[in-house]
Amino acid sequence: MAEPRHTEPCVTEPHVIEARPVSRGRCPMSPLPVTASPTTVPAATPVASVVSEHPTPSRFAIGRPLFPRPASGRTASSAPLPFLAAVAGLAVFLGACEPAEPPPPDTPAVLEGAPAAEAGHPDTPRAEELGVAGPVEGPATRILRERIFDDTAILSADSMLGRAPATIGEERAIRHIETRFAEIGLEPVNGDGYRLPVELLGMTKNRDNSWARIEGPEGELDLVTEENFTFWSTSEEPRVELDEAPLIFVGHGVQAPEYDWDDFKGEDLTGAVLLFLNDDPAVEEDGVALFGGDVRTYYGRWTYKFEQAQAQGAAGAIVVHTDESAAYGFGVIGSMGEGQVWQRDYQVDFLAWMDSTQTHQVARALDTDVPGLFDLAADRDFRPVDTGFRVSSVIETGFERLEAHNVAGVVRGNDPDLADQYVVFTAHHDHIGWDPSLEGDSIFNGALDNALGVASILAVAEAFTEADPRRSVMFLSVTAEEGGLLGSGLFVESPPVPRSSIIANINVDSPQNLGVTADVAAIGLDMNTMGDVFTQVVERYGLRAAGDPNPMAGSFYRSDQLSFAKAGIPALYLQAGSDYVTDLGFDVAALRDERYHTVHDVITPEWDLSGLERDLRILFEVALEIANADEQPRWFEGNEFEAAWRELYGR
Repeated sequence: MAEPRHTEPCVTEPHVIEARPVSRGRCPMSPLPVTASPTTVPAATPVASVVSEHPTPSRFAIGRPLFPRPASGRTASSAPLPFLAAVAGLAVFLGACEPAEPPPPDTPAVLEGAPAAEAGHPDTPRAEELGVAGPVEGPATRILRERIFDDTAILSADSMLGRAPATIGEERAIRHIETRFAEIGLEPVNGDGYRLPVELLGMTKNRDNSWARIEGPEGELDLVTEENFTFWSTSEEPRVELDEAPLIFVGHGVQAPEYDWDDFKGEDLTGAVLLFLNDDPAVEEDGVALFGGDVRTYYGRWTYKFEQAQAQGAAGAIVVHTDESAAYGFGVIGSMGEGQVWQRDYQVDFLAWMDSTQTHQVARALDTDVPGLFDLAADRDFRPVDTGFRVSSVIETGFERLEAHNVAGVVRGNDPDLADQYVVFTAHHDHIGWDPSLEGDSIFNGALDNALGVASILAVAEAFTEADPRRSVMFLSVTAEEGGLLGSGLFVESPPVPRSSIIANINVDSPQNLGVTADVAAIGLDMNTMGDVFTQVVERYGLRAAGDPNPMAGSFYRSDQLSFAKAGIPALYLQAGSDYVTDLGFDVAALRDERYHTVHDVITPEWDLSGLERDLRILFEVALEIANADEQPRWFEGNEFEAAWRELYGR
């Protein structure tokens, strides 16, 4: 059977990129020479390289459900996926190739941006005209909505092809970010240019040859992929097999020394498949809620459950999904194992999500129901329980190794004793690519998520070049956030400066884009001392500091600040305020939800960056106070990241 073909851009000259189809193995490849400079960005730099161990191209699904497909069968298995053409541009090709359908969108490489950039920011009232101003003098006033708007329009233009990692679209975005870093006057972190390479491993399950079965005392569960079950492997093995591995219920799977809590009780779980409840234990002791009460902690995140499975030597992990414990429907994660996923911090043979209907059958074998499982787990004396069910599976996986890039620049501090410490701003520049199978618009532009975030930290960098801070301030545009915080995670794992010299992180992801509010919002205000600084600065301007609007969603654990927090580094996550000073005439939450991760995330007439301009000026002052303080930030006592902070900084 002939291999499927797709189109990839062929670079023929610097800044002249034409779309040509790739007939694998017959299109000669010749990368452009590598040149980089902290002050001069070359007209064309090499596109990120790819070494593929899996010849069939795979959709860049980044572990999230984008394109629903029919489910199949009682035994969980399914047919091959259509691929997403975000993989286009993984290498630079020269020479003639045969035509192919469908063609990619017109992709001029010149970085003037989308037509919206030419129109400029709408002439709407600024925050000071509406009586809710932030700083109106000093370096903060270099933060201007017009520049933010233009950078956003460029980074979210169709020519960026959705900025998927290791693609020509990401390469174009990085060139623009490098150019802006140089214009602003940022220095490279280590003198070798702004780019920091990030090696990624993509894994795609062969849906034809993979299956999973769970059998219990009363028979086999009715597993239907993408409807009530999804499964995959991160073992980095081409084939894994499970043969009647015991399914052990481990409650929430939490080990929290600060609460003297251990769901495992020293049991040997080697070779088992562990059944985890989502969320944290709902426990009160002496009238005090443990684990944050209604606020989800990292112990409640599904990524933590998979990390725990690896730590216990388990063969696999299944996380139970309920709408209440997850704060979203099964459809949000139901395709997670059916497309390409990216290696994170765990290598486990079998990973899965299962919905509450199938979990109910397991609970019946324990003489209870799904709510009863949560009751069992909300007890200090809980210990793992063999459900009597057994898990069998075969998973075949193809691999794709990619190289993407983070981009980092720095404003050096002026204090000889503190200049080697860093406050790090982060924003992810990647998005989810483009899909040629869609009729009409096929590009996921990611204007709000997160071209606007990158434009925001560029604006803050402009202000810091006039601020002369005591500590150094780094501006880090990260890749592969959508695939699981991979770019930020690898930065923290192998930073270009000593990890203990990074004393704070401020992350900007999908900030305010709809106008001016009377509040300024950030997640993490109640977690570390940076929240106190944030609140004081906001209130200095007669505004209200707002925290997490939906603490059950666990938003702090869903963007790049988490990578820093897990290492012990205090972090804040800028949010959009909600108390608008004028009536917008539409439901803000509904509008954001309907555009999230769709082709409709583009600059539209509703956009008004006047509020963001004000928010970023305040955020600049917050960061400047942190950079100039005698003491570095710390997590509040009892916070889940406090122990890591003490270990990192030797406190």
